[in-house]
Amino acid sequence: MTGLTRRQGLLAAGAGLLGAGAAGAQPARRELWDNSAGVRLRGAVIAQRRVYPEIDGPQFLGPGPVGAPVTDASLARLSASGANLVVLSVPAPAREEPPFAVDHDIEQHLHGLVRQCGRHGLFVVIGFRSGPGRSEFTFHRDQAGSWFPADYIDESVWQSREAQDGWQAMWRRTAARFRRYPNLAGYLLMVEPNANLVARGPDGNDLDIWDADRLAGQVSGTPADWSALASRLARAVREEDPDTPILVSPDGYAATGFAGLLDMNATTGLVLAVHDYAPRAYTHQNRGAGVGFNPLLADFAQPATGPWMLGEFGVSRWAPDADLFLESRIAAAEAAGAAWSVFRWDSGWRVYENAENRFNPLYGDDPHAALPDVDSRLMGSLSRAWSANILRPAPLLRR
Repeated sequence: MTGLTRRQGLLAAGAGLLGAGAAGAQPARRELWDNSAGVRLRGAVIAQRRVYPEIDGPQFLGPGPVGAPVTDASLARLSASGANLVVLSVPAPAREEPPFAVDHDIEQHLHGLVRQCGRHGLFVVIGFRSGPGRSEFTFHRDQAGSWFPADYIDESVWQSREAQDGWQAMWRRTAARFRRYPNLAGYLLMVEPNANLVARGPDGNDLDIWDADRLAGQVSGTPADWSALASRLARAVREEDPDTPILVSPDGYAATGFAGLLDMNATTGLVLAVHDYAPRAYTHQNRGAGVGFNPLLADFAQPATGPWMLGEFGVSRWAPDADLFLESRIAAAEAAGAAWSVFRWDSGWRVYENAENRFNPLYGDDPHAALPDVDSRLMGSLSRAWSANILRPAPLLRR
């Protein structure tokens, strides 16, 4: 935050949050997620993964252990556009292979990223997309053998109690070391759990079960029971951090239809985080596909009870009327008082973004755009929605 005297900063830090033009006590972290009080967090997802030099080379994802690098200019633009939340969808600070040791380079990177967001007045949710027994490539399994070797896929977390112990230890350490950041708004236990698809079934093949009741009967008592693992991780976090909200996504890549399997009373301060990209034929269409926007199919199945957030939604930027699609999703979340974050925000690392920008709203609706578009209609829709934000986190007094 800028424009604050030291005294104002100290007062804001004591309150824990800053509200633009607001007076009096500010809400505690858990109140940020209270659907009945209206939306208080609106922002975007920043996604990063481990860098593999043998795949990525020296430039594509930058020189560090995690990429693509996030620039100050990018975060400044996000904040200036009105957003007040970043969901950090990032690799966990633990090795993916046994004995699942702490990865100090990634942990240091995460500390820096949280502080960097704080300097730009952005709350953060820390969410781990990979960790012990789970590699980034679980999200790209249909591309195995193309840009990465198939044996880079690691989904053993759904078979290994040892790997799950690693997730528990990792979350204990994370909660103990990050809980004091004034811009921390929550922990997301796992980004898009997918045991329903990738866990091994009795026949040795992928489960590939998309019915919640059938999945529950199949995985109960096994390592593939995400609900049981989520409860265990949540309790571990709560033992280290009694206050910060814990976001839990359902199985099925955070699909609302699997939400009923979760125990939202496993500990205090749980928030349901669902993702929605339906209809997928529209949101994930390739360049030139021309699949039209149908407002009748633009709504999504909302959770019955709160607190909950729409943790990810997005659309191929070249999809016809993509701006209207974003507006419809935002309107649904706003009507439910649910916090929301669009997938995904620009990192500022042009080598990567100029090549991988399907969901990047800065590049506008031209399928062949190779640079950000200053007149992006998608950014217009998002900026108008983000402008409703009032709260900002307390400034960091030390960098």
